[in-house]
Amino acid sequence: MNTFRRKIGSRLRKRVPRNIREYLIKKVTLHDVETHAHHFTINLTLKNFMKYQLEHKLEIELSSAGTKYVLDYRIEQNRLQIEIPYIVLDDMDGRASIELKYNQKQMIVGLDGDEESQRLSFFSNDKYFNVSTQGSLVIENLLPGYRFNMEEPVEVDHLSAAYGHLHLEFKERMDSECHLACLYQSRLRVLENVFVEDDTLVAEDFNTLTEGHPTLYLLHGHELAPLTFSGDALTMDTMNHEITYLSEDGYLTLEITKHEIELTRFDASVEDDHINMQFAFNSPATLHTLLIVDATTGETVEVPFSSSEETMTTEIHVPLSALIDTVSRKRLVLVTSGPEPIRLQLNISNLDTIGFPGRFQAEYQHEVYKIWFYGRRDGLLGFNVAQRPLRRQVVQVDDFTLHGYIKGQDAFIDCTPHLAFVDRYSQEYARVEVDERFRVDLRSVDIIDIKSKDKTVIDLFVEIVHSSGAVLRREKIKLKDAVYKKDTHYGRQEIMDSLGNTHYHLITITPFNNLKLESFMIPSSIELPEDRVEKDMNVWLLGERYDTAQDNGYAMFRWLKAHTDIEAYYVIEDTSEDYQKIREESNILRFGSKMHFDVAFRAGVLLGTHDLENLLPYKAARGFFGYEDTVKIFLQHGVLGRKPVEYHRKYYDLPFDLFIVSSEAEKRDVVMNRMGYSDEEVAVTGLARFDLLPYDNAPKDILLMPTWRDWINTDEMFLDSEYYARYNSLIHNARLNRLLEDNDVRLNFYPHYRAQGYFNDEHMDLGPNIRFIRLGQQTVQDLLIQHALLITDFSSVSFDFTLMQKPVAYYHFDAKRFFRQGSLRPIPETFIGDIAHTEEALVDAIEAYIHNGFQPKTNDLSGIFTYQDHNNRRRIHDAVMDKINSIGD
Repeated sequence: MNTFRRKIGSRLRKRVPRNIREYLIKKVTLHDVETHAHHFTINLTLKNFMKYQLEHKLEIELSSAGTKYVLDYRIEQNRLQIEIPYIVLDDMDGRASIELKYNQKQMIVGLDGDEESQRLSFFSNDKYFNVSTQGSLVIENLLPGYRFNMEEPVEVDHLSAAYGHLHLEFKERMDSECHLACLYQSRLRVLENVFVEDDTLVAEDFNTLTEGHPTLYLLHGHELAPLTFSGDALTMDTMNHEITYLSEDGYLTLEITKHEIELTRFDASVEDDHINMQFAFNSPATLHTLLIVDATTGETVEVPFSSSEETMTTEIHVPLSALIDTVSRKRLVLVTSGPEPIRLQLNISNLDTIGFPGRFQAEYQHEVYKIWFYGRRDGLLGFNVAQRPLRRQVVQVDDFTLHGYIKGQDAFIDCTPHLAFVDRYSQEYARVEVDERFRVDLRSVDIIDIKSKDKTVIDLFVEIVHSSGAVLRREKIKLKDAVYKKDTHYGRQEIMDSLGNTHYHLITITPFNNLKLESFMIPSSIELPEDRVEKDMNVWLLGERYDTAQDNGYAMFRWLKAHTDIEAYYVIEDTSEDYQKIREESNILRFGSKMHFDVAFRAGVLLGTHDLENLLPYKAARGFFGYEDTVKIFLQHGVLGRKPVEYHRKYYDLPFDLFIVSSEAEKRDVVMNRMGYSDEEVAVTGLARFDLLPYDNAPKDILLMPTWRDWINTDEMFLDSEYYARYNSLIHNARLNRLLEDNDVRLNFYPHYRAQGYFNDEHMDLGPNIRFIRLGQQTVQDLLIQHALLITDFSSVSFDFTLMQKPVAYYHFDAKRFFRQGSLRPIPETFIGDIAHTEEALVDAIEAYIHNGFQPKTNDLSGIFTYQDHNNRRRIHDAVMDKINSIGD
């Protein structure tokens, strides 16, 4: 039905002009919030609704901590006004949602214009709330660790300022623990380096502030009090901003703007390894440095130059390396000289054109780059650099031979294109030189020689190799018109080595249709079954990833051995640290051992937290030793509902027979409606590892545990990524480190297993209260139990933390890119805790939790966990037995 509606909607969009559709499509948008004596009103704008229909078909309900309230509303012309009594919010520590239903269908609420310019925040009962929209309306208690004393504002007697210094004099002596903080629309910025001298506060560091119109507060402990001021407006400069202090409705507010200088002319030209830039200004300035600021990470490169005093023109020779080494958009900033330097943003809004003929090319390190200057939306001068695209594709697979093409190699100087075959684990490789159109017989490539282990994955890349041997570009190559299935292949080769071992090489693809080879070896000592293998439904083979024993697979294995007569086995690589911890237990199988092959041939039930490739020493596909006759159970490694995952039913020739989930919402909304499984193929049991979580421990340390980014494929991409820059910056944040030291709190950093080699104590200078935790040093579950606050981004380990009734802070600096393929459930339903989009906002949240003793917010978890007990493993066992019996029948 949904597919049919989308098709009809698509046809209407194509056939009905936009101006006509605007009169047909119903829209609801959030406009603003008004406060009154005993309630507040959320004002929504309606479009293309009839009033009499709304009055009879509209339902509005607020949900908070499991309690629901029916809300009153009024409709006046095109405005819907929803009334919420303040008393409803008095006990709300987290967030509440308001659902609007029209004719029993949920209405999607959008945003009316620029959120920053609207009044969407208000105070009630010493708390600060904000209204936003994420499909439904969301009311959030911002800064729950603080108390807002709006009834007792503090009067500023006198205000004075100079460059980088602010003096506030009060009528009474100030406590030495007082600080200053700026409250923006929905975030708090605490000023660093604030000193108290009797009745005066002196602020000397404004680097945490950003553009906007915040209100200034006095911060003492957890209490924030607004400042009142009746004097004249006062303006001061800092390095980055001009700040004007003024009285607004009696409160002391700030107008913070960037320093700008208007360009009357701008020209640029390329000479060898430099770009020459000529600037002309509408006012004189004494300049000495050009800053090139990465628009994503904020990292800067300084280019010193000399200019005549009080000049209105200047010329700067900028090395190409400063502009090209990180391929991204950048801002250009000029810095004045002298004891009071100012960073000037370059305003080109009054220039008709930039004095350069569009995009141009520059040669740098044997490669031709496209570079261009442009006018940003805010009127400032921007710069962008891009690599030439490398078009490549395999168009046909024929008898273990690849047919394809490469285009774009003319952007490289003295270089040759190759197909590279790279072992995913060891990075050992083989190369084949190719032409623009190529035909490569894979039987001519020595795959066996580069394999790191008996069962491995070989990724295929196009490489551009310079005559010196340097690889200038490495990019994956796709298979045209491929249909992704995890348990199938496009070509197959069997080859025997000199020791009599048989190697299977299979051509397969990734979820993005990138080509890869999967290879596994069957040792000569293994006796293969001659006929169709008879599976034993009392032999269960369990596992997680090849190298771990700390998730749902291991928890389930231990329970089965202790509570059932099932012949349960756990498989893991003997090179992993987890194997060393469990090797003495019974029924532990070394991956690829003779015993592993024997059990894999017999096992009737396969239970894994990831793809079942991790359990078998051969390909998990039809035709390989009776795999099609096994009962396949997906134990999961988290709660689904955030980003799309690769376990959709359509991705398998032989899908899972049973899919384990934690709630009815996860089952219906995600696994059935979004992933294609039927009711009888999904069991609501809870995850096995949840049984081992305590609900009453009280630690005091912080765990930083980010997940991975699937768009990072190489070392260079990682080190140049925003991901690396953001977390590197976070653990070196001066305010965070001071908070940890002052409060005797330790932050333990446990990166994703794929990032461990980059984030570690050998490469990074960690603070005295920040510790790096190596993979395998402790289990993930032990880490979660031992900490009071979890900082993550999108990782599903947050559900374990939430189930233990402990707080989580989310760092969503790249949420738009992470959710580029959409999310499976609305963000408020699965991200239970504080969401920070900037480093300072995250440090604010950490500070609040440290100050309130790591107290969690009150949240309704019924939409995430149907069961909050320690019987999940028993329910999983019973569900698997029911599935076995139903298949047997």
